[in-house]
Amino acid sequence: MKTIPLNARSKAILTRIGTKKTFSPAQTIYWQQDFGNTFFYIQKGRVRAFLLHASGKELTYEIVGEGRLVGMTDPLLESIRTTSIEAVTQVELIELKIDDLLRCPQESGELAIEIIRLLSYSVEALARHVRRLTFLNAPERIADFLLEISEDPHPSLEVANDTIPYSHQEIAECCALQRVTVTRALKALEARGLIELGYRRITIKDRTTLEKFARSSL
Repeated sequence: MKTIPLNARSKAILTRIGTKKTFSPAQTIYWQQDFGNTFFYIQKGRVRAFLLHASGKELTYEIVGEGRLVGMTDPLLESIRTTSIEAVTQVELIELKIDDLLRCPQESGELAIEIIRLLSYSVEALARHVRRLTFLNAPERIADFLLEISEDPHPSLEVANDTIPYSHQEIAECCALQRVTVTRALKALEARGLIELGYRRITIKDRTTLEKFARSSL
């Protein structure tokens, strides 16, 4: 899960033009269908981006850590929010208005390039999630998710040494699967020596073979 840290000057500009906000774990930052004319830079902590169906069913499509932007396309398109965002941990955000950001290139061309990169990573993550849900079966979907989230994680995601601190239920929510399906698939991957299971953690043991497995249907 790629990200890039902003340099000190870029962070200072965002802090100056934006408004700092703090959210507690499980607190909603904004809801799907709200009108959004601002977006957020994650300064500390991590958030969950999810889609909410009228039935109440949720689909988590990404856990987003420090150094990423969330909610930026909504003010750009002048539309309602397309997703909901919820704090996973204690979160510190910089809320930004699109009009303020559009003036940034005049002050710092480097910041503009960094923001474009952050947006590109967000689009890449969404495209990978859509591909995962569309083309992969349950075990392949889980394998691809584990590979993505451990690929290049920020410390705020608490992923280290190919170990992912997720429960089976959290993986089920992120992969749009039933918990029992996830448990069965994870045990099968462990039996093949590709991962190791522990309490609220999954460790990738053979990344190369797991990558081949995840892409076997593509």
